[in-house]
Amino acid sequence: MNFFVATTTFSDMFKKSFLNNFEQNSSPLEFVLALAVAFLLGIGIYFVYRRCYYGVVYDHSFNISLVVMTILVAVIIVTISSNIALSLGMVGALSIVRYRTAVKSPMDLMFLFWAITTGIAVGANYFYIAGISFLFVAATFFILKSAKGDTTTYMLIINMENRPETEEHIYRALHKQRCKVRSKIIKQDKVELSMEVRLKRNNLSITDSLQEISGVKDVTLVQYRGSYEA
Repeated sequence: MNFFVATTTFSDMFKKSFLNNFEQNSSPLEFVLALAVAFLLGIGIYFVYRRCYYGVVYDHSFNISLVVMTILVAVIIVTISSNIALSLGMVGALSIVRYRTAVKSPMDLMFLFWAITTGIAVGANYFYIAGISFLFVAATFFILKSAKGDTTTYMLIINMENRPETEEHIYRALHKQRCKVRSKIIKQDKVELSMEVRLKRNNLSITDSLQEISGVKDVTLVQYRGSYEA
């Protein structure tokens, strides 16, 4: 009497588990639920971005794209999780896509990554991961923003006559402010002085006091974020 012992290798177990996972198609109700959760979390990211935006000009179209991106990424993950052949084809198709829009702010890049990560978690039906991570990241943004304080960095550009007493009066007017001289350009009898100064958001009257100094032609105050922004 012969006995046959069936042996199952780790490779066979992995293939069987992998194929079984892909054979589980999402029902229409589960798909609608994923879209609803992605929409709600995307709206949450929208309001966090609007509240914590740190730049000069708020881009509403970019903020809307965060909500849409969260939903679309969730749709992609739900789609590729139901069919192994489709998932391989979609990965290959998406790998050749190139986006030419430059993201200048690191903060905007973090919000894009946050929207993509949330969409992936929702599409994979890990709603609790998406929800908990949303609350944690949102709290992190608000805490770090409150730690910044109520001061804002500006670039102060002063055009004046080339007179030592005029420059001395300017430094006296700014002695209570945290300022650094960035450049000084002398052209014959004119001087352009560029300074980095930190002011409170509602304390912009410094330009009026500088304009009253004898010898000062004009004063320009520009908000500064590592580069000039207007």
